[in-house]
Amino acid sequence: MVDKSTTSDNIFKHLIKLAWPIILAFMMQTSYNLVDIFWVGKLGATAIAAVSLAGNTFFIILAVGQLLGSGTVALVAHSFGAGLIDRANTVAKQSLSMATIIAFLVCLLGLMNARQIMVFLGGRGDVLMLSTSYLRIVCLGYFFQLLSFSINYAFRGAGDMKIPMMIMVIATTINLILDPLLILGIGFFPRLEVQGAAIATVIAKAISFLVGFMILIRGRSGIKLNLRSSWRLESSIIRKIFGVGIPVGISYGLMATSIMVVFGIVAAFSDHALAALGIGTRIFQFAGLPVVGIGIATTTLVGQRLGARDTMGATQVGNTAIMISTIIMISFTVLFLTIARPLVALFTDSTSTIAYGIQFIRVVSFYLIFVGITTSLTGVFRGAGYTLPPMFAGLLKVALLYLLATLFARNTQFGVAGVWWSMIIAYGIETLIMLIWYRRGSWRKKGLELLDGLRTTGRTSVG
Repeated sequence: MVDKSTTSDNIFKHLIKLAWPIILAFMMQTSYNLVDIFWVGKLGATAIAAVSLAGNTFFIILAVGQLLGSGTVALVAHSFGAGLIDRANTVAKQSLSMATIIAFLVCLLGLMNARQIMVFLGGRGDVLMLSTSYLRIVCLGYFFQLLSFSINYAFRGAGDMKIPMMIMVIATTINLILDPLLILGIGFFPRLEVQGAAIATVIAKAISFLVGFMILIRGRSGIKLNLRSSWRLESSIIRKIFGVGIPVGISYGLMATSIMVVFGIVAAFSDHALAALGIGTRIFQFAGLPVVGIGIATTTLVGQRLGARDTMGATQVGNTAIMISTIIMISFTVLFLTIARPLVALFTDSTSTIAYGIQFIRVVSFYLIFVGITTSLTGVFRGAGYTLPPMFAGLLKVALLYLLATLFARNTQFGVAGVWWSMIIAYGIETLIMLIWYRRGSWRKKGLELLDGLRTTGRTSVG
């Protein structure tokens, strides 16, 4: 049942209630990455740089997953808000069907072009060799992860955040156990080093997908997958999923591009600078987890409020989410500025890497405030099914980031620190644009239009 209360206290409580399982799930995801870096760090800076470089391909997978997941969560949330439970079940099945096709094609391309991708990202010498072997294995895990995106976002659209959390806990626990065994060759396990980290990831992703799939079949979240009904694609639903999801996929693709741009430019300086960037990026990902949780909870609440035609409630959800996220990120900024050195030293004992890492954290920590605001705004736009604003703002951000990072990096006065400063400027401008778009309020009208279209969706099949 959708809570239609619009008081600030109730919205705050509802956001936190929905967000904490998401935050814990993403803490598991980030811990997953930090565990990889921690154990790979025992192999040296080159291994850290290789896994960090190859790990950037995850943002491509994230973009593809969001293409389906964002449309799924918006349509399921609107369906639940309007009381159309059967339509929500159909959306979930259509999303999973499409995800299977897309996951196969994406992962096949990744396997066939792993070396070329690593070269494009700036891989050279030993870093190129290690990152390529890592990527070729981890692509198999990406297949299961893309399927999990559709399943988990269907759960979240229905308002069940705990099952995705449990699935992520399972994946992280498996990875936590297998990483040291396969990377370092403990006991009777072979010492596979970087390849061991990739194998642990594949096993963890496959098992966690199977758990989510079985739960979806049993219908424990109010949303259920009926295996006996037709699996034929319904063009009307697929169009709506893509209509919402394509701009989000492009937005995440732009985010992946911005990260790749930074890694590519930094790779020209040294392996130590690249390793420091990899460590710093993962630390900031961990800091961003609370606001990611708030953002996803915002998507669900805004979608359900608009599904119930409560535009005032949807606006208050957005305002509350922005306030919470800003406070959280200011707190993290202060914390990281205070403990930069011990934080970086936790992952490496290389003096050069630590120096670069401290510099990165002390400059880039300030951009976390922009990330917090932008994440909440993105949650509002996705909940409304109006995903063009984040896409256009992200496009401008990438263009600015590339221009400024290249310009500053070539200036000997700035060096690699110029790349860090370019991130703050580019993200700040992105946030300003999205705030202006949010204040205009056109997203509310778009959300109601999506609901009207959902009520009249037919059952035209594809193929």
